[in-house]
Amino acid sequence: MDIFKLATETDFAFQPIVDTQTGVTYGFELLLRHDSKKFSIPGFFDAAFDQGILHKVDLILREKAFEKIIKIPFYKNVVFFYNLDNRLFLDKGYKTGKTEPMLKSVGLLKDNICFEVSERHEIKKKPYYHDLFVSYKSRSFLVAIDDYGSGHSGLKTLYNFEPDFIKIDRFLIQNLFYDPKKRLFVSSLVNMAHRMGTNVIAEGVETEDELLGCQECGCDLVQGYFIQRPTRNIDELKRKYDI
Repeated sequence: MDIFKLATETDFAFQPIVDTQTGVTYGFELLLRHDSKKFSIPGFFDAAFDQGILHKVDLILREKAFEKIIKIPFYKNVVFFYNLDNRLFLDKGYKTGKTEPMLKSVGLLKDNICFEVSERHEIKKKPYYHDLFVSYKSRSFLVAIDDYGSGHSGLKTLYNFEPDFIKIDRFLIQNLFYDPKKRLFVSSLVNMAHRMGTNVIAEGVETEDELLGCQECGCDLVQGYFIQRPTRNIDELKRKYDI
């Protein structure tokens, strides 16, 4: 598998993240896409990690993402959530300080970018992982924990990393309006996150009832098919969504 070739062939789709009360667009999550039906995103990153080139590949993807972002007419007024494979921090070639020059070259600010880290792969070298996570915050980047509620460390991650955002996993959002236990869990997470200065994004909102459940539980932001499916066409992106 020629990872570098695949990286240059990829594109990004955008999915809106909107205010639960107003529908105003806070930002967009960038989602990797490839025209081949055989392309597997997990397989792509697994291969890059196994070959020891994950950091180099990620830099290629960042450059592609930033170049597409600036084509959006209102890009200066929103935040773009860029997914990081947390194994990136274990890559021997990983070095900090690569992102700032890339942003400057295309006219983006740090405030426009949030690095989104999933708990999908358990990181055993926790101190190292923590130092790099804090490094992004110390350099004034926004950081988010993705898939919150489905990972390995849960509350410990929130406690240690103090992220700007947590994104509550779809499992807790599905049927939220009709499930008292889920409402209790989500309301408690929201309350705890807010006390720590962390904003809450509900992922996978697919119905009006799920949106209502997120509103009642106090989620700050939502994303999902009910708002808009991911699109590679930037002309379909809106500054506000009628929800």
